[in-house]
Order: sequence, then C-alpha cells, then structure tokens
Amino acid sequence: MGFVVGHFINWMKTWKMPKVMAGLMPVMIIPVIGTIVSGLIFIGIFSVPLNYIMEAFQNWIIALNGGAKSVIGAVIGACMGFDLGGPVNKTASLAANALGADGINGPMAAKIVGGMTPPIGIFISSLLARRKYDSVELDTAKAALPMGLCFITEGVLPFAARDPLRVIPCSMAGSAVAGAIAVGVGCESVAGHGGIFIVPMMTKPLWFMFALIVGSFVTGITYAIVKKKTIEGEEIIEAELKEEFDIEFT
Repeated sequence: MGFVVGHFINWMKTWKMPKVMAGLMPVMIIPVIGTIVSGLIFIGIFSVPLNYIMEAFQNWIIALNGGAKSVIGAVIGACMGFDLGGPVNKTASLAANALGADGINGPMAAKIVGGMTPPIGIFISSLLARRKYDSVELDTAKAALPMGLCFITEGVLPFAARDPLRVIPCSMAGSAVAGAIAVGVGCESVAGHGGIFIVPMMTKPLWFMFALIVGSFVTGITYAIVKKKTIEGEEIIEAELKEEFDIEFT
C-alpha cells in the first residue's frame, strides 16, 4: 500500500491545475483524493486476501491451545516479537483475546510478556554492549525500558527499522522463551493490557516476572553479541540514508 500511495500521489503531482487551485493541491486535494482512492483500493482489493490469511493464522494459533501449553506460549510470544506492533503481532494478540473470552487466560500472559520483552531486552543490550551504541541509540534504548514495562512493544521500532535482520530474530527469540516459560508454568492474566501494573493480578506473578527477566536477557545478550558497532554517529548515518533514498519534491 505504501508503493500504491506513493505512485498515485506522484501521478497526482503531475496534474495541471488552475493557478487559483494550485495552493490547495498539497494541503487539501492531494491528501483527500489520495486517501479516498488508496483506501478504496485497500478495502476492495488488498483486504480480501489479507483478511483470509490473518483469519487462518489466528485460527491456527487458537488450535495450538489443545497441545502443550509451552508451545502456544512460545508461538504467541514469537509473534509478538516479530513485527513489534504490526499485523502479525496484532493477530497473535487477537488470538489470545479470543481464548481469554472463553476463559483460557494463559495465552494472555504470553501476549503480555511477549510484548514487554523486546524493549527491555534492547535496554539490557545497550548496557552489555554500550560501546556498540552511539549516543542517540543509547538515549533511545533508555526510553525503551519504561515503554517495555508498560507493554509498549513499539519502543523497539527505531532499532528494528535500522537493523531488522539482527533485531527481529533476537526479539522473537526472547519473546518466545518468555511466552513458553510463562504459559508452561501456568501463568494466567485476566487483563489484556497494562504491563507491569497488572502483574499482581496475574496467576503466579513471580513466575511471570521470572519469564520476563529470562526472555529479556535472551534478547539482550543475543543482540549485544550480533549488533554491529555504530562508528560514525547519527549524522553520518542520516546523510547516507538521504543519499540512498534521494527524493526531490518540486
């Protein structure tokens, strides 16, 4: 959809408009028409197969509940750590919510611990491999800790966007381990959100904290090992990105 929107808006910029309407192009005409057309394309074309895929994926996760508890915990955890708030994350979250609505609350604990682990793991990584991080990354990693404690997985996105091939596998590994431990030992949560604030209401809260710590250290240690050192600083990196994606607006 990003490419569809980009191509459509670039085509709209070639429209010849009267001078009296030229000023409205960037502030009203392009945003409104671009949003309507792109939205209709998504609803009419892309949403049909995506809906089928996401429903099948969700049903598969729910079906795992009949097997070993640690397996569904690991799967939900890994999904939570995969795209960090994206569609796979949300599909796993919906599967846990659906099971919770039926009174099966173990997967809900896996959802929460799997979403909390990646940001905390990145923070731990910044402590273990401090020299591999530049000052901007260190500040971002510090901010990821409270976000992780509040069950805001998106705190990892700045790192995943820059280094996806290393961050995402480390994130999935830690979340999978945390989810497997939490559900395997019998942790349950009746609340679907809240992070550290709802731990006292969980079944076996100490085991949940143990799962969170172990999973976070798995992510932190693995990423501390595989991360490449940021040498030249944020300004040089941004300059390289600008050269690689040189887009001119006229």
